[in-house]
Amino acid sequence: MITDDDKRTASLVLAKCAANDPWFPNGGESTILAWAEVFSGTGLSCDDLLSGVTRAYRVEESGFKPLPASVVKHARLAYTEALHGMTQAERDSMDDACHVLQEMGWLPPEAHRWVRAVKAGRRKPFELSPDQEAEFRERMADRKALEAKPRRVQSLIRSSGVGDGPVAP
Repeated sequence: MITDDDKRTASLVLAKCAANDPWFPNGGESTILAWAEVFSGTGLSCDDLLSGVTRAYRVEESGFKPLPASVVKHARLAYTEALHGMTQAERDSMDDACHVLQEMGWLPPEAHRWVRAVKAGRRKPFELSPDQEAEFRERMADRKALEAKPRRVQSLIRSSGVGDGPVAP
């Protein structure tokens, strides 16, 4: 089912295509509905799809004729490129945040969308209440503390000169 949000997303994507391409046709209501139908099943946010338009016009050769499927393809590639640009520590932190949100009751796709939006500096798909924000921060701090403890123990063992003990015969 196509929602009003899907229609709004399709309208914005079509407008961005038209802004990039002076020969892009002015899509009417039927074009908006057709594009919204394609976008509705992808799980991509409006910001993801708009990033797909930006990427498509940045990398495609002249004569590029965007279709909804090509916008979806470029949106997924833009996301992948953004992930490759992050350090392992940043990716680990994103994973931790996703896990914490899931522990708090959000479904994995919702948690991933929220974390990606925060990381990209975009509008979040949902807001945390002040209590949820406090719980989220506390759980993230607990995770960081748990990660630090094994490193501290390993550091103490290495500095003490204690080995793994005798090797079994």
